[in-house]
Amino acid sequence: MDDVRRDGAGDPSVMLACLLRDLGVVEEFIPPQFGDRFRALQQIAQQRRIVIVVDGVLRAPEAVVAACAPGLLLVGSRWRLDGLSLHADIVHVLLESPPSADEDMDTLVQQLSEPARALYRLLGHLPAPTIGPALARLLLGVGSEKAMTQLTAAGLLVPAGSPGRFRLRDSARAHTKDRARTETPDERRRVRRQLTDACLTMVEKAAATCTSPDADDTARRASLDVLDAEQHTVTTIMQMITYDQWHREVWRLAMALGPLYDVRVHDSYWRDSHTLGVEAALWDGAIDAQAELRTRLARLELLCGTDHPERAGKEINRAQEMLDLVSNDRLRGLIWQTRAEVEEDQGRDPIPAWQQALHCYTQASYRAGTGMVSARLGHALVAAGRAEEALALLTRSPAQSGADADLARAAAHHALGHDGPALAAALNAAQYAARHARYRLYGSALTLVADVAEELRDEELLRMCRSKERELAQVPWLAPSSAAK
Repeated sequence: MDDVRRDGAGDPSVMLACLLRDLGVVEEFIPPQFGDRFRALQQIAQQRRIVIVVDGVLRAPEAVVAACAPGLLLVGSRWRLDGLSLHADIVHVLLESPPSADEDMDTLVQQLSEPARALYRLLGHLPAPTIGPALARLLLGVGSEKAMTQLTAAGLLVPAGSPGRFRLRDSARAHTKDRARTETPDERRRVRRQLTDACLTMVEKAAATCTSPDADDTARRASLDVLDAEQHTVTTIMQMITYDQWHREVWRLAMALGPLYDVRVHDSYWRDSHTLGVEAALWDGAIDAQAELRTRLARLELLCGTDHPERAGKEINRAQEMLDLVSNDRLRGLIWQTRAEVEEDQGRDPIPAWQQALHCYTQASYRAGTGMVSARLGHALVAAGRAEEALALLTRSPAQSGADADLARAAAHHALGHDGPALAAALNAAQYAARHARYRLYGSALTLVADVAEELRDEELLRMCRSKERELAQVPWLAPSSAAK
């Protein structure tokens, strides 16, 4: 729980997301909302015998949400927790560590090597409770691994959560925090600068790999894991340096977390980081960064903020006010795309916004965006009874192939009664989506194939579709490699 602790309290929603991922839930099926994550975990527990271990618990409610009646929950804490005895399926493991006197700690630290002492000092200034190998390497270079090994051997550093992450033992954390407070303001400021620069280098490098067309899937996943593991550290550093008015660094950190929230939506940190980033970009006069962060915030509110649906509209309104000020058409396209998605969510006509987004992406020569928006606009035209217009649009689109375009084309043909072309396009979309493990798109394509098969009275094809749909219903609970097969 030290990895997901915010303002002193463990975040059970982020914990549930981590548990679902560890249990093999495909990334796109991890729900963004806490209640849905809780129900997903309970559903898995009904199908499999599982033991869940939650360590570093400070308060019983942090861990109780992970209790599954058919399974077993082991709760590790460093002191006694009231209330756990009420749950028959929870076992409490008390992991108390004896306190050390300050003078003994001073002697122990003096016996460390210089790199280990340097890391120990930096950990006293780090606002987050844990540290991983990526940040440690940037802070200390090649000596980081030896320093962490020495601190661990001395009993000052202990494993925390995922492999390679560590936290200071409670007594050591209190000791090094006290030492940090005795340093001069200039010394503390220099350390904050060191931590900020290292963190910024780490997340911007990871973000660049996630979005690089030259990176392979393994490299992208590794970089995504770095962003995921360090998002708490990044957010706490952003909060810390906001008081120093390091506005440029704040919004750059917020921008670097973008690839993470495009894939893994944790419904806590994204609002904190984006709000801090927007305010910093406003102070810094960074028009593009402010517009992009507001647009991203609107998209995330649309996906996760079901309690306040009006927030997405407010944020995209503010981003739209900056359309004439932003410097590139690709960003304008993203703003119009988000406006279209908000219009769809509110039940209004999204076609004009989709058309604007398509125009901007075309001007920017952004092929991926053009193809995606063409498909979404095609679906919107079909829904509005303008299927012939949708077919004409998809025919002249520079990205005529791909599952999204094929599915939109299939929907248009189906609306016009062209069963043969509709079936061919829907099958193409289904085959592409299955090969690339795009399960939601695969499900939509299967539904359309089944509808056409039913109209054609093709019983064999209909049976095959229903069989595939039953298989797909099990996909969310499979590991990605198994599901792809």
